[in-house]
Amino acid sequence: MINLLAQSTTGASPIIWAFIFIGIALILFFVEVFIPSAGLIALLGALSIIASLIAFFMHDANTGLIATGIYIVFGPVLAWIGFRIWATSPLAKRMVLGGIVEEDDDEAKQRVVAKQEEERAELRGLVGKCGKTITVLRPVGAIRIDGKRIDAMSETGSIESDKSIRVVSVYDNQVKVREIKG
Repeated sequence: MINLLAQSTTGASPIIWAFIFIGIALILFFVEVFIPSAGLIALLGALSIIASLIAFFMHDANTGLIATGIYIVFGPVLAWIGFRIWATSPLAKRMVLGGIVEEDDDEAKQRVVAKQEEERAELRGLVGKCGKTITVLRPVGAIRIDGKRIDAMSETGSIESDKSIRVVSVYDNQVKVREIKG
C-alpha cells in the first residue's frame, strides 16, 4: 500500500488517495453490517482508515495531524450516530430481536393472564383423579397423574413417596391431595 502511495506522487496527489481510502473504509464498514465475516471486513476497513492517515501524512505533516484529530473526535461520534440510526431500523429489529415486536403491554398482560387461566383450568380438571406420589409430601412434594409430574400439597400431614393419592381440590395453582388408604 505504501509503495502504491509512493508511486502516486508522480500522477495523483496523496490527498486524493487519502479520500479514496476513506471512501473504501466507509463502504467496507457498511458491507460489514450485511455480510457475516467475523470482523474481517471491518478489519479491512480499519486498515483502509490507517492507509488514509498515511496518505494524509505523505501530503503534509499538518494535514496528517489534522486528519488524525478529526478521526479521533468525529470517528466515535459518527459510529454512535450510525448505531442509533441502525438500531431503530426494521432490519436491526429483525436481527437483534428475532422479529418485529408489535405487542404492547396490555396485549402481553392479556396473553399471560389467558395462559395462567388455561393452566388453572387444566389443574381444576384433576380434581377427583388418582395418582402416585413421586416424593415425600411434607406437606409439599411431587405427584404423578396420567404420566404428568405435578407439584402438590398434602391435605393433612405428610405422605410418603410411592403412595396412592387422590386430588381433592385445586386453589389457584396449588393442588391438594389426600392419601388413598387400603
